[in-house]
Amino acid sequence: MIDRYRLDHHLNNGETEWVMCAANYHDDGIEHYHQPFNIATGYVIGGWRHGNCGMVYMATNPNATCWDDCVQGFLTTKNRFLDRKEALELVKHTGQLKNEIMGGMLTSEDLW
Repeated sequence: MIDRYRLDHHLNNGETEWVMCAANYHDDGIEHYHQPFNIATGYVIGGWRHGNCGMVYMATNPNATCWDDCVQGFLTTKNRFLDRKEALELVKHTGQLKNEIMGGMLTSEDLW
């Protein structure tokens, strides 16, 4: 469940929000604990690259044959999941994106 008070306090604490890792969001319709502030149902798997997140999904879901049923994006230092488009806007705003994106959408390779 989204804790609006904590989210508002965290987002407005005066600190810059940065993209910190790749992440895949799987919405299974279930409320899980310890998820990003803006995720009400489902769960987010974070990792160095999106493929790492996908492999964790495959390892923890033995009946899965692929991991493309997720929303790919990023986790931020303010505990939010952003899809690729939202994250691109954030990194442009903060200056975290140093060069033009390589493939038409933001990837972890564009950032680190």
